[in-house]
Amino acid sequence: MKLLRLLGAGFSMSLRRSVAFRINLVFDVLLAFTGLGTAIAAVLIVFTRADSLAGWSKAEFLVLIGTYQLITGLRGTFIDPNLSWFPETGIRNGRLDGYLLQPASTLFLASLSLSSPLALIQFLLGLGLLGWGIGAADASPSPGGVVSWVVLVVAALVVTWALGVLLACLAFWAPKLQLDVFYHSAWQLGRYPTDVFARPIRVLLTYVFPMALIASVPTAALLGGRQLGVLIGGVAAAAGAAALAALAWRAGLRRYTGATS
Repeated sequence: MKLLRLLGAGFSMSLRRSVAFRINLVFDVLLAFTGLGTAIAAVLIVFTRADSLAGWSKAEFLVLIGTYQLITGLRGTFIDPNLSWFPETGIRNGRLDGYLLQPASTLFLASLSLSSPLALIQFLLGLGLLGWGIGAADASPSPGGVVSWVVLVVAALVVTWALGVLLACLAFWAPKLQLDVFYHSAWQLGRYPTDVFARPIRVLLTYVFPMALIASVPTAALLGGRQLGVLIGGVAAAAGAAALAALAWRAGLRRYTGATS
């Protein structure tokens, strides 16, 4: 509960800072609509020539992109503002020194204390697109499918956070190493179902760098109904990724000696 209150307080302060610059809201809305519109246009163009792509219908693609957009919005709101700049601000500029003196978890402060509320625009657009896709589907999702989708989206968020922490932890050993470009490029693959890729890439995106969990797996569960094995696998992947991130963080802190050392 303490961490939830800290998260709420940080979000509130970030929201007040964001609304102080209202012109940013206009540009963020325009950029969000432009990015989502481009993705939707590509799907609609493809499905003017085909009824399905790798076994996925147009409605399923819309649900997938909506799920991807929703998770991307939450990632941009709560994770990226902290971890994207961690090697620069946390290690080289010494912000982590201040976190170590605070009476709260350093992992929480370093990875979730800041937020970017305007990124929630992408979350809202994702919800709208999700509703469009569900409305266009041949059958409505079952209650079990909805519950499965919610559980798998939460698991995807945990995995997303853990991947961000693991990449940030590399800065303890190589402060000048920047893998953000690689991470953001790989993240873009999450907007496509893994079935469209060749088998080696599909295996890589499922078991090594689990982009399949971001949108493909929750979408399949939502439209295909409850799948116990998939749910267990998603929860296990989230738990394992979170534990690995916590271990890497503790190992990095043992190595860290301060920004001025």
